[in-house]
Amino acid sequence: MLPPPRMAITLCDCLNIGTKYVPDHLLDMKYAPQILIVEDEILIAMDLEDMVAEMGGTAIASAHTIQTAMKLAESIEADAAILDVDVAGQLVFPVADILAARGIPFLFNTGHSAEDALRARYASAPICRKPTLPRQLKKALQTLLTPPEKRGQGAPA
Repeated sequence: MLPPPRMAITLCDCLNIGTKYVPDHLLDMKYAPQILIVEDEILIAMDLEDMVAEMGGTAIASAHTIQTAMKLAESIEADAAILDVDVAGQLVFPVADILAARGIPFLFNTGHSAEDALRARYASAPICRKPTLPRQLKKALQTLLTPPEKRGQGAPA
């Protein structure tokens, strides 16, 4: 049974309402996660930004080139990142390496077919296949944002 219709509530309301109803589409987080997006196709980047916002997060920056992404990866304070594998003809691996060295988790959002190479180099990074469904992205982000010691202990699925 669906909940009764409600008036529109803001993201801040959802994140600070304690025991009140929290819409299912939001991440089960106590804060709005800050997400870096690296995607060269502007419409896909905008779609990812919208999905992150609908889940209760904030896309704090979007990079459309490897050079910009590397600068952001070196300096940005993000909780996680969403990386396209092929950014304007260049592989995103240097960005992934910087994020990994800084301890910022990331996932790949890609139409690239070399999943074996991705898994060999970045075994812990989830891979979302384009076109990405919101529930697929939500699950991958929840996994990234759940501390490793809490995974499998009632953490969000």
